[in-house]
Amino acid sequence: MTSYINFTGNLAKAPELRTDKNGRPYTFARVIRTDRVNKGGEFEDGGTEGYDVAVWGADAEALCDLAERCGNVRVNVAGEEVLDTYTNDEGVTRTVRKVNDAEITVSLRGQTVTVERRN
Repeated sequence: MTSYINFTGNLAKAPELRTDKNGRPYTFARVIRTDRVNKGGEFEDGGTEGYDVAVWGADAEALCDLAERCGNVRVNVAGEEVLDTYTNDEGVTRTVRKVNDAEITVSLRGQTVTVERRN
């Protein structure tokens, strides 16, 4: 079963641009989001979740350039969510949240954004 997710969060750090064996650019961006929890009519911050977000092609290039110039910006992420469970060397089981082939855009909330068309 495929699960599709759409959320807003912040880059945890500047992602690193890579290329696959065919020369296609890609990156894995770490994006952190915080849940808002309704506590009897009052909303407060809940737990945070980190996602490893896979971005390909010109979008990966643009994201890496943006993060290098502007830091840990607020982004919107949409794509297929995958939960990957593994056990580390100490025997602790962890779940990693991933978004494959994500569409990633810049959020306007709390930021000034300049848009330039790609050639």
